[in-house]
Amino acid sequence: MADKNTQAVVRKDDAELASRIKDTLVPQVDICEDRESVTLYADLPGVAKDGLDVHIEKDTLQIYGRRSAHAQAAGTGAYTEMPARDYYRAFTIGEEVDRDHISAQLANGVLKVVLPKSERAKPKKIDIKYA
Repeated sequence: MADKNTQAVVRKDDAELASRIKDTLVPQVDICEDRESVTLYADLPGVAKDGLDVHIEKDTLQIYGRRSAHAQAAGTGAYTEMPARDYYRAFTIGEEVDRDHISAQLANGVLKVVLPKSERAKPKKIDIKYA
């Protein structure tokens, strides 16, 4: 599944990113929308703040999470269900997102990214004048 995402967003001349996300897991996400913003919740268990990279390049929001050494060492030799692999996911965003006010917060293994809508993308009521 990661190979499809890799092919969709990685430029041919960006070999470093391609090798970095080659064997990554695709985190599960929930996306909610209201009048003011679109909010994305991504499950990134084992990722610390210093191992997280969230950025926008052109029209693509990219999330890369590197699992901490502590998370990879958990279950040393006995049993583990969490593979020692990193996370990568990319989303195409439109021009209706106010890129200057995007915020991200990581808490308890869940990344919350708030993509506020620009003023022109928000619903607007038009007053009707009677003659």
